[in-house]
Amino acid sequence: MALTKLFVPRLLNSDQVPSWYAHNDYIHTGYRPVTKSFVLCVESLAYLHNETVNIYSHLVPAVLAALLGNYVLARHFNSHFPKAFWKDQLVFHIHSTTSVVCFGISDLWGCLDYVTIVLQILGSFISGIYVGSYCEPNLQKNYWSMVHRHLSFLAGFIVLNPRLQGTKSKNIRLSAFVATGFSAFAPIIHAACIFPYEQLDKQAGLRYYYLEGLLIIIGVMLYATHFPESWKPERFDIWGASRQIFHSFIVLGVFTHLYGALDAFEWNYVNQRCRPH
Repeated sequence: MALTKLFVPRLLNSDQVPSWYAHNDYIHTGYRPVTKSFVLCVESLAYLHNETVNIYSHLVPAVLAALLGNYVLARHFNSHFPKAFWKDQLVFHIHSTTSVVCFGISDLWGCLDYVTIVLQILGSFISGIYVGSYCEPNLQKNYWSMVHRHLSFLAGFIVLNPRLQGTKSKNIRLSAFVATGFSAFAPIIHAACIFPYEQLDKQAGLRYYYLEGLLIIIGVMLYATHFPESWKPERFDIWGASRQIFHSFIVLGVFTHLYGALDAFEWNYVNQRCRPH
């Protein structure tokens, strides 16, 4: 039986689509027609347009995060940390699960983009604080409480505020997310007053968090300034636009965080400062 041939619609220019869709003034071509059809949106995964790289730069990492979170991570814990407590593994599964949700949903349903980023920040904070304060449960609770307050404000004021959802408010949203993400350095600064820095670097994986922060800053700066497409409009409509680079740097940051948290947990596991809890 012959296979049904995929219908590939004619791609449109920015002046042929609604303004909410052509939100980047420097991306002029490669737009899919607005169909309001879920099926046609799924079919658009099979042909090239100016959202293809954006979609796959999240979907592929979502699959990888799902595998790492549900299979590879479990095997790694069983083989390397046989005496680890159940909560030890749970915090890493939380990080992987929030990564899957963030990568897998945000580019399929754009309206949930910022909600899933909040979840991703939450997952990163939980795992980072857990391993960094492994033997200090009271500090963990205080730090988590601080994070909860920050994320509640972020979700309520930025994510759910309809006045801040337009393209004109993009930089406000980006600034809020960056500020919230970097509030993780408040526990680090506090911990640096308690532990020798060399020890803290190992027990919390600080060097990896610095790298993660650098990746996020670079990605956000490129996204906020629309570089490189603002430099040469239309050249980067399909490949190499700022949002694509931003996605890639965020993905690198997430996996850098996971690797750093695992490395820090291994140090805490080997250098028993306290009984497992």
